[in-house]
Amino acid sequence: MSDNLKPFEWTESLTLGVSSMDQQHHQLVDLINKLVDELNKGEPSNIKKQFDTLCQFVVKHFSDEENLMQSEGFPGIETHKVIHKQLLEKVGTFASSIENGNLDKNGLMSFLTMWLKSHIMGIDKKYSEHINGKKGAA
Repeated sequence: MSDNLKPFEWTESLTLGVSSMDQQHHQLVDLINKLVDELNKGEPSNIKKQFDTLCQFVVKHFSDEENLMQSEGFPGIETHKVIHKQLLEKVGTFASSIENGNLDKNGLMSFLTMWLKSHIMGIDKKYSEHINGKKGAA
């Protein structure tokens, strides 16, 4: 079938140099790709299960990331928290569409792909530069 979704490809440009967060970002990619597999298979209960697993990890990841920013004294933490909240709200709308059986698979995957790339390469790079800059200055 030609309408299968493609897995998310990790690139080195997504590496932050903050090992705990880089590991979690790799896990996020793995979870997204497991969701891609389930979306391609098309079994609703498995899609929901994998989506829920991804969501639980995203919540944990955001919490860990915020704790890291707090402990490192990152000045942009409040903005970052607001962005996390907005992302979780958007994820919630996809959860509802999975429940209702009217999920736009392509819309979900483009959201997850854009979110991961833009979030890591944009806002996450800011705290990694802050943390890595402190290490360099120490």
